[in-house]
Amino acid sequence: MTTTATGYEQILFEQRDRVGLITLNRPERLNAWTYKMGGEIADAIQRCNDDGGVGAIVITGAGRGFCSGADMGGFNNAIDARAKAGSEEEKRRVSGPSEQERPQRPRNFYQESKPIICAINGPAIGVGLTMTLSMDLRIASDQARFSLRFVKMGLTPEANSTNYLPQIVGIANALELSLTGRIIDAQEALRYGLVSRVVSHDGLMAETMALAGEIARNPTDAVRAAKQLLHRNMVEQDNETVVRREGAAIYAQYESPNHKEAVRAFIEKREPRFNQ
Repeated sequence: MTTTATGYEQILFEQRDRVGLITLNRPERLNAWTYKMGGEIADAIQRCNDDGGVGAIVITGAGRGFCSGADMGGFNNAIDARAKAGSEEEKRRVSGPSEQERPQRPRNFYQESKPIICAINGPAIGVGLTMTLSMDLRIASDQARFSLRFVKMGLTPEANSTNYLPQIVGIANALELSLTGRIIDAQEALRYGLVSRVVSHDGLMAETMALAGEIARNPTDAVRAAKQLLHRNMVEQDNETVVRREGAAIYAQYESPNHKEAVRAFIEKREPRFNQ
């Protein structure tokens, strides 16, 4: 079953069986990121979170790129506008939305969502890379390229990446990638641990959708709870807090319909029917 959603300008969204597929859709700009695109991605993820028929989410890019970074046209326009502005108030206004004015999401939006797999089909540069780090799994095409280019633009990393990047690749590798801003290929990204696997470009979507489908067929409540535990507890220093969270989660699942169905299926020697 495939259904397609309308109403988006810079992404595409469709549901394939129990997988929600989000495609960044500015191929003429290698899917350069804008605030509108970010808002539409968040809206589509929330749509999946609210839909009991979706168990996992895949994000990829249209055309030759995953996401080439922030739209430089917007930066250039802002620089020109600031140069022409008179007062500090005018400069602030033309710089674009402030942190308080930007579309707001809960602090742990991606960590709390259903599982998200990024199918990185081409360049993932700047925010095109950092946006994926607080998601769950990254699978790369052998044609993908990666870079934390922020220092090359006189900027610093964002999107929670200074939290997640050292945990994913280690502090030394995180510093090297961030302070050089160099571009690395898919195999080097795999060695760093930025991605969990590299596949042929032509097989990227088939392999990613197969993995997403495998996850989505499991009990959605248990999968989402397990994901949340891992994201929260990997930075938790208090072991008692970790155990308390785990205990609360598993006791909640004892009462879930999916757990009861799993037990009945085991006793009856049949395949369980989850997510009914």
